[in-house]
Amino acid sequence: MIYLFSKNGLRFLESVCFARTLFAFDFDGTLSKIVKDPEDAKIHRSTVKLLQKLGEISPVAVISGRGLSDLKEKFNPPPGFLVGNHGLEGIHSGDQKLETFRDSCEKWKRYLTQALTGKNGSLEGIEIEDKVYSIAVHYRKSRTKKQAKSMILDALSELTPSARIILGKCVVNIVPTGAPHKGIALLELMLKSDTKSALYIGDDDTDEDVFALSDPRLFTIRVGKKSVSQAKFYLERQAEVSILLEKILTFLEGETKEKRGALREAHRSS
Repeated sequence: MIYLFSKNGLRFLESVCFARTLFAFDFDGTLSKIVKDPEDAKIHRSTVKLLQKLGEISPVAVISGRGLSDLKEKFNPPPGFLVGNHGLEGIHSGDQKLETFRDSCEKWKRYLTQALTGKNGSLEGIEIEDKVYSIAVHYRKSRTKKQAKSMILDALSELTPSARIILGKCVVNIVPTGAPHKGIALLELMLKSDTKSALYIGDDDTDEDVFALSDPRLFTIRVGKKSVSQAKFYLERQAEVSILLEKILTFLEGETKEKRGALREAHRSS
């Protein structure tokens, strides 16, 4: 992995800004800090302004594991495309499989509530989040996180129908088998926005569906260096995302000025 703000990293970033690019972002841990209660997650005002400004110049997308209705509440107005449930919601609204996915999630929630409830009738720091088309089991509030994670994974071994399990930061995501993922959503948004390349930035294992795509049109960035990640570049911490937005805007605005100057020269010569 290459540090994005190194000399080589900035050269690559500048080059992708000269193409018609879709700029796509994960939400939690990327646009917003990871917090104890997911409901409290929010984007800093300065980041929102930068994102809105970018959306006025180039196509922008937020592709999150959050449910789409939850994601919409975080933006007013949205900076561009919003895609929820790890790529399942926001593009495939008319997909007949959604009803099947929803039924599976209802069944999983009933089973997990029973399987993870202790003898005292409490989930003991474990929270089951129903996102309609996927389930997130959080254990950040548990006092014994290793034990909580082990309990969750043991319970998931008995899950029916079978599901795709994606581990996150103190969360286990349960996604219907065969559901679109973030990588598929990004490629579909490129078609929808008529872009030639895409920059995507995320921070955990759910974003590896994008990082793992062997597509030369993709410029992938991970928040936090991780040796096993397939992202090409990394940022050291979440606070650098705002700096990244500023860099992108600087490159894009510089390109716009050059084009205007070229047009003026062309008019003078004609």
